[in-house]
Amino acid sequence: MDVAFLLFGILAAYLFGAVPFGLLVARIKGVDLLRQGSGNIGATNVGRVMGRRYGFLVFVLDLLKGAISSWVGLRILSNPFGSETSGILMGASAFVGHLFPIYLGFKGGKGVATGAGVMAVLVPTPFLFAILTWLAAVASTRMVSFGSLSSTLVLVVLQGVILILHPNRTGNWELFFFTLLCGGFVWIKHISNIKRICNGTENLVQDSLLWRGLEKSMLQLALGLWIGSYVFFTFVVGPGVFNWFEKAVLQENPPYWLVVPEVLKQKAPEGMPNPLEKEQASRLAGLVVTPIFKIYYPMQACCAFFVLLLINGKVFVKDFRKVGKSSTILFFVAAIMIVANWFLLGPTEKARLKRANSTDEYVLASAENKPKLETILADRKEFAKIHGISLIINLVAGLALLGGVVSISFRESGKAIPDF
Repeated sequence: MDVAFLLFGILAAYLFGAVPFGLLVARIKGVDLLRQGSGNIGATNVGRVMGRRYGFLVFVLDLLKGAISSWVGLRILSNPFGSETSGILMGASAFVGHLFPIYLGFKGGKGVATGAGVMAVLVPTPFLFAILTWLAAVASTRMVSFGSLSSTLVLVVLQGVILILHPNRTGNWELFFFTLLCGGFVWIKHISNIKRICNGTENLVQDSLLWRGLEKSMLQLALGLWIGSYVFFTFVVGPGVFNWFEKAVLQENPPYWLVVPEVLKQKAPEGMPNPLEKEQASRLAGLVVTPIFKIYYPMQACCAFFVLLLINGKVFVKDFRKVGKSSTILFFVAAIMIVANWFLLGPTEKARLKRANSTDEYVLASAENKPKLETILADRKEFAKIHGISLIINLVAGLALLGGVVSISFRESGKAIPDF
């Protein structure tokens, strides 16, 4: 009975997804959408033929087809495959219905809005990032098709990253293959657009203060967040947390809740922190800073992605506006440094824990059973080495970021600055 109910739901989702809202809205206004513009029933063509308001209305209606179908699958259906699987199946059915509607001889839209509705329910976090990508891509290039292709690609990549980070989480494989399949269909449906983009003949949305303002605001926000987070974490959080804990540990009458173990009050051997209480400060600071950097690097990478997308979208539109090579190269170098440090986060944490464990073995052992001091100092040097590399990479990222900001500022002000 449950399987039969699921099959009925899949069929209902297909029939719902196949409803051509674009065509219906156009006919209500006396417009034959199949003979106007590109002849497509999607929101982009509706907006091009009938205006922005109607295009937005159709986009929302098409989006709801996918969102409602997936939501019903997740919340209502009971079946032996699990609610997540039924949500995927019903969402996919609505998506296929939009692409190949039975009411129009299986000739439908390109699936962007309906697919977006499905993803908004099934993978909300990657979907939000994909929406921001779409806005940045369209604002930069004025091409809706480029925004759709970019956001679809980002959605698939992010779902793949989630799969790598959480391979055993229920439903991750199914969601990844589903996003990959939907993304593939969207790209196939956009083959003609891809050809026009390559030829420089793709249709552009009408230039307006709205798109210019959105482009400028997103670039300023991404750059501001990138620079602000770099300065705050590099010059405030990093050194500040260690200094604050060190002062708290070494004060004459520390608060009762800040306990320093007695073993760390002994005389520090040569090569170890002096006084040895500094080791406690280092441990506490590491516990605070490490989780922060797990947020810091992804946030920096996101800022770098949007900055590069916004300043380089122009290369897809001939003669739209010159793209500065110097700012592009510098921002790209900064982005590479961020990714490198992100990958170093795991080895750095491993070296930090190894240093802490060997130090514990030394200070907790009796005088007769103490391990060799050389081993402990070697672990400390190993951590200092990898931490030093991380600091150098972070410094290079900061210098490249600063250079990119200076370069783009000169370009925006119209002053001459040599490109690389």
